[in-house]
Amino acid sequence: MQKPKSPIIPANPKDRTGTGKIVAKALRDINSRFENLGAAVVSAFLRIPRYELNDAAGQVIRYAMTPAQLSQVAAEIQEAVIRWIAEGKSLDGMFWWDTYIDEATQTGIAQSVANLSALSASYAATTTVQSVLSQPIYTERLGVAKFKSYEHWTGLSAQLKSELSSIIGRAVTDGKNPRDVTREISERLEVSKAKAAQYAQTDITDTLRQTRWAETDRVGADLGIKVALLWTSALKATTRETHAAKHGRAYTTSEVREFYGRDGNRYNCYCSQIECLIDAKGKPILPDSRRISLTQERGAWQLADGKRRSGSS
Repeated sequence: MQKPKSPIIPANPKDRTGTGKIVAKALRDINSRFENLGAAVVSAFLRIPRYELNDAAGQVIRYAMTPAQLSQVAAEIQEAVIRWIAEGKSLDGMFWWDTYIDEATQTGIAQSVANLSALSASYAATTTVQSVLSQPIYTERLGVAKFKSYEHWTGLSAQLKSELSSIIGRAVTDGKNPRDVTREISERLEVSKAKAAQYAQTDITDTLRQTRWAETDRVGADLGIKVALLWTSALKATTRETHAAKHGRAYTTSEVREFYGRDGNRYNCYCSQIECLIDAKGKPILPDSRRISLTQERGAWQLADGKRRSGSS
């Protein structure tokens, strides 16, 4: 009897989805955009005319500007936020975040095709990366994903415009020291950048995962191949118990979607779901060595997690 073939599981447990390089590139882009945004906002603020007075209470800052000048500063802030966050274009003229959605989608499809081709000769004979990419389900999903991400970044930009304008407006009214104001601007941008980084990791990994779920559905419906999703967790110290408990077990796409649709499970998740063949009972078809190693990995993490919770060394 021929031994069952093992699904292709990424060797790096810290990067189960294989999106590490895409996320790292996105974070560098986000850091650069927020750095440029901060420089533009501070520059606009420091150009506001001001003078210093000395009275009984000490040195007082006064900003000398008309309502029209204040409106101009607000317009400069708005333009800077739009340029770097809401409408920034990549070199090929696309919305800057679309390139990461494209790359995550293409990577997910390439992973699925490589994995399923190794598991099924009939799949390998009929499927290529390009043939999957041309499926209407993927072009439609890609459009929806890009629209949702664009909504996110425009929402973030609207919040930033309001907050930064408020900071500068209060500074002018209250006569705040410019050093304090620039620090407040920097702190506000750091908070937003952290949120942007969290979104980047979540959106990229989620895009890739959903691409693989879609191919699992398509394979079952179009080719009649019995496939499920083998859950592999990063098993880090920060991994949630409910995520780690799924490591090495197989689930339907419906079960996986339901799990990620509640309790914030999609956020800060590094788990991956890999296509695997299943038997008539819905159990994953795996080599014994792979089944044992996955069970041992899950058990080792649960033991370590128990020690962490109890404070044991």
